[in-house]
Amino acid sequence: MHSRTARTTPRVRGVRFVFLVAISVALALSLPSWAKKRKTLSTPTDVNYTAALATANRFLAAWQNNDQEAGLPLITNRAKHQSTEADIDALFSGSSARAFEIAHGRQLSRSRYQFPVLLLQADESGRARRRFTGIVIIETGKNDWAVDKLP
Repeated sequence: MHSRTARTTPRVRGVRFVFLVAISVALALSLPSWAKKRKTLSTPTDVNYTAALATANRFLAAWQNNDQEAGLPLITNRAKHQSTEADIDALFSGSSARAFEIAHGRQLSRSRYQFPVLLLQADESGRARRRFTGIVIIETGKNDWAVDKLP
């Protein structure tokens, strides 16, 4: 009785080799385009975006620290007129247990950016209250940026 053994002929081995080479080449060609697309989605390249994000961060850090003196100069006159003095006072007062998260922003125009923001603030019982909002930052002059829409 003959036992069947798995033997491959040189022709079958050659076909397997060509198949593996073809798959390797296809993967190698597709990886650079995938990596390039991913990089452009996650890395902002606009200098204005960076300046607007830094302003949003400074303003929200002032909010986090209940530091109205540091936050007020970062607010445009338009935003101040759209809010009452009591609203601005309330924004900077409250619990000292605060935090914020700024999500990836989007450009509204050449000198205007909007950032989604999550504000976290603990109440008297220690429970954190979450508020999803947004902040709009505009260029007010030569490399000066300010908050045009309060969170």
